[in-house]
Amino acid sequence: MTKLVSLLGLILLLALIAGAASVAAPPPPDPGRSPLSPAQVGTEGWLPAPPAETQSFTPNLLVNGNFDQLPFYWRVPNHFIAGGWVRWWIHGTILPEFDDARSRPWYDGGHAQVYFKWGATYEAGIYQVVTGLSPCTPYRFTMWARNHSLDGVLPHARIGLDPQGTQLTPNDDDCAVKTGLPPQTVWSREQTALFTWEELSVEAEPLGNRLTAILYAHPESPPYGGPYYYDTIWDAGQLITSTYPGGRLPAPTSWTPSGFITNIVTSTVLNTLVIEWDTLAPASTQVWYEILPPPSPPISPTGAFTVYLPLVMRAPTFTYATLLDVTPVTPHRAVISGLQDGQTVRFVALSRRLLDGSCVTEVSAPIEVTVHVPPLVHVYLPMVMR
Repeated sequence: MTKLVSLLGLILLLALIAGAASVAAPPPPDPGRSPLSPAQVGTEGWLPAPPAETQSFTPNLLVNGNFDQLPFYWRVPNHFIAGGWVRWWIHGTILPEFDDARSRPWYDGGHAQVYFKWGATYEAGIYQVVTGLSPCTPYRFTMWARNHSLDGVLPHARIGLDPQGTQLTPNDDDCAVKTGLPPQTVWSREQTALFTWEELSVEAEPLGNRLTAILYAHPESPPYGGPYYYDTIWDAGQLITSTYPGGRLPAPTSWTPSGFITNIVTSTVLNTLVIEWDTLAPASTQVWYEILPPPSPPISPTGAFTVYLPLVMRAPTFTYATLLDVTPVTPHRAVISGLQDGQTVRFVALSRRLLDGSCVTEVSAPIEVTVHVPPLVHVYLPMVMR
């Protein structure tokens, strides 16, 4: 019995030593930290399309985005348009013929939307107004495009998202666009090749609860005479919830708090800092932060004079960001893990919302919190032999 007690005591001592070593070991890097990313470039799209395996788990918000789920419907004079979509063309220009791809190529599924014309060019397409969306949340619209014509012709095919969700035409019978396409439409790059499938992509934030997905083509006339023709084919479209460059909210235009973010509360759980706040309306959730170095020792004065340094006001920089949640909510929570005892975290809470017809990123005042990590206590229960 005495030997058993001594053995248990030795095991307990070794376990305590191992536990102390684990406390002293540096914590692993925090996978939630996102380093500062390059600024957003252009308006043609913010991020490349995610891999197919990622897209497959994200709901497609388009109705009949692949043109295979609903039948094509007939319209005057003898056009067939994919269910869920509406044809359009610029008022006063040539009206192309709309049809199922039939004998023409399709990208997948056996059906695709095509419009075409012999001997004359057109400025036309199809569109769909998607409702039930979240304001100031990024959405990515993708579509596969293919164009046929003579060598040297540029199809000028592209896709766009109108953040105001404009209904381009009065209905699916009167489909001439008389006042031009919506001026705030964000456009993809143009397709440049003929006789090949290319995926076009564009992103935008709705300024309400709807977006208009627009398919556009305006092939140019060839620089030589003779007969010519144009085909524009669309297939396999998706509209999905997206994110921002580098997983970070767009930077605020002003670092002065507006009062939209309220009730900021912090707490620590072991080596994790938990930050909670409320917003006056549903908005997205993220924290930008820095881990400050320990303060430098004070410098002893060497002369009988005082130097006053000018206060330089500029936008603060934050190297790290917590995981972004674009779901609009009013109570918010973000966590910063992997901290060490005595570290000071300087952070701001951010939420993006719709304000006066624009999407803006709201910010809190900077807050500093020094983290105190309690020592880990390991409890080892004796093993009962029986």
